[in-house]
Amino acid sequence: MKTILIILYLFFGFIGYSQITTKIIEIDLSKPHKKSVTIYTDSLPSAVDSSKWLSIKSREMAAIKLINGNPLSHNYKIDTKEISFFNNEQKSDEIIQEVKAESNKKFLKWDAENKTFESIIKKNNILARSIDSLNFEIEIFYEILRQKSKLVENDYSIKRLEFLSFAKEQLKSSYELLDNLQKLDNDIQNSITQKSVIETKDKAEKSIKIIVEKFYGIDLNVYTFPIDVQGKNIDIIEFKLRRFNKETKVEEADFASTPYNIWIKGGVKIDVSAGVFFTSLYDDDYDKRDDPSTAGNKIIMLKNSGDYDMAFGSTINTYIRMNSWIVPTLNFGAVITQNEKLQVLLGGGVILGKQERIIFSTGISMGKVDRIADGYQVGSSYNLGDSGTIPIQSQFKFGHFFGITYNLSKVKKISLDKGIEEN
Repeated sequence: MKTILIILYLFFGFIGYSQITTKIIEIDLSKPHKKSVTIYTDSLPSAVDSSKWLSIKSREMAAIKLINGNPLSHNYKIDTKEISFFNNEQKSDEIIQEVKAESNKKFLKWDAENKTFESIIKKNNILARSIDSLNFEIEIFYEILRQKSKLVENDYSIKRLEFLSFAKEQLKSSYELLDNLQKLDNDIQNSITQKSVIETKDKAEKSIKIIVEKFYGIDLNVYTFPIDVQGKNIDIIEFKLRRFNKETKVEEADFASTPYNIWIKGGVKIDVSAGVFFTSLYDDDYDKRDDPSTAGNKIIMLKNSGDYDMAFGSTINTYIRMNSWIVPTLNFGAVITQNEKLQVLLGGGVILGKQERIIFSTGISMGKVDRIADGYQVGSSYNLGDSGTIPIQSQFKFGHFFGITYNLSKVKKISLDKGIEEN
C-alpha cells in the first residue's frame, strides 16, 4: 500500500509540474504605457515592477487582456488584427419574440369598450412619439458614453436596463394596438389604420435592436488567444497596440507609440558570436647566434613574443534565458591564430545586453603549436648544418584564452501578426 501511495504521489506530482499555465498581460487602455501593465498568473494578480521587463517563463503561455478602453469611440488593434469588444450573446430577435409571446397571452380576452378606430389612432400617435423620444434619449446617452476616455459597465448597466424595459413595453403596446385593430369590423378603415400601426410596431422593434446593439453587445473583458512559445527558439513576444477613431478610421499615432516586448525567461538558449581572442597558445619563435667557444655551432635562443597571441573566431554560447542585462554562459568554439593555426576553445563568460549582445569569455584553449624538436634545448649550442635551420616539431598543447565577441544571432521575436522572425 505504501509503495502504491508513493507511485501515485510521484505521478500526480509530475503532472502538476508539467501543467502549462497561462500568464495574462493586462494593459490599461486609458493609460497605455508599460508602468500600467499588470500580470496575472492563475488568476492571482501581481503588479509589474516598471524597472524590469515584461516576461513570462518558457513553459508558460501568454494572453493579452485589454481594460479601460472605450469601444464606442475607438477601434483597437493588436498589430493588424482588430480586437472586438462586442459579442452576440443577446439576440434582439429573441427578445422581440419573447415580447410577442408575452403579449399574445394578454390578448385572449377582448373588451370592446373604448377600442375604436379613433382611440387606436390616438394611442398609436402617442406611442410613435414616445418611441421617437426614447430613441432620441438613447442617442444622447450613447454620445455621452462615447466622450468618455474609458468605459466601464457601471457607466451604462442601469440605464440600458431602463431603456430595454421601456422599449419592451412600447413593443407590447404596439402588438396590443394591432390585435385590437384586427378585431374591428370596418375593413376600409382597418386597412388605413393598420399601415400606421405596423409602422409604429416596426419602429418599436428597431428601437429594441438599437438598444441591444449599442449597450448589450459590449464585452469589456477582451483576451487574445494564448500564445504558446514552448520549444521555440525565441527571445521576445512582440506586439504593437493601435487605436483608431471609430468614425474617421484615422489611427492615433501617439497612442502606445512603442511596441510591447514580453521577454521569455527560462529554458536553454543557444547563440553564435564572433570576435577577437587572446590565447596563450602560439608558435614559439627562435633565433640563433654563433657559439664563440665552438666553431660552426649555433646557440638557439627563444624570441620574446609576449604572453598572448591574437586570434579571430567564433563561439557557440549556451545559456539559460534570464530577465537581466547580465547572463552567464558556457562557450565552445574555434579560432584561427595569426599563424593560421586552428585552436579549439572551451570556457565560460557573461553576456551583456538584451537587444545587442557582447560576450566576454575565458577558458581553456587547445591546439597544435610549434616547439623546439626533442633533443634540442633553448640556450644550448648545436651544429645546425649548412642550412642553419632550427629543428621544430608540432605539439598538441593546452593553454588559456580571453575573448570579446559580438552576438551574430539577432534577437528572435514572435510577432502576433507575422509569426517568428529575427529582429
